[in-house]
Amino acid sequence: LFSWRDGKGNICPMVKVRALERIKSILVAWGCGTSFGHSFRIGGASFYLAKKIDPEIVRIAGRWKSLAYETYIR
Repeated sequence: LFSWRDGKGNICPMVKVRALERIKSILVAWGCGTSFGHSFRIGGASFYLAKKIDPEIVRIAGRWKSLAYETYIR
């Protein structure tokens, strides 16, 4: 999903740190701030729960250690 081709044509996957750096640079350029990393987990949990995915599956997939994620769901 997040990859590019290098100068030799090889497919290079974008690692998490680089993806977050790139997203941060775009958000800063747009004046949207920089606090967003945790929002992906919250947004993902909200999305899958809205699709009626079993909450236990959502908790495990999001690496939530407790039911605390339920307080963030939008």
